[in-house]
Amino acid sequence: MLFRRLTVADAAESHLVALEKADEIGFDTFIICAPPPFAPADCEALIGDAPAVVARYFPDYPEIYARLGWTMFDTIDRVYDPSRATARLGFTCRTGFRQLLDGLRQPEGAS
Repeated sequence: MLFRRLTVADAAESHLVALEKADEIGFDTFIICAPPPFAPADCEALIGDAPAVVARYFPDYPEIYARLGWTMFDTIDRVYDPSRATARLGFTCRTGFRQLLDGLRQPEGAS
């Protein structure tokens, strides 16, 4: 969800929105993915140290990943840009990396 994925629900909704807008916009091609949190200025750092860049945007991710025994990609070499779908279709995925992290949080009192 950081740079080129989306949920099945978001994929399905994007198709429905595209069908609704087809008469208005005609044919077009879109990248549909969760909105990436990164800025163009992050590109070089994402290649060199993706975990540090991700931690700037999501300071809680290292603890969540560590608890689950997960690791972050060392490098992210491409980030998809769904802004055309937002501009032309009015569609933005509902689920991004923040929502996934929130869903992975350990409930209060659980061990």
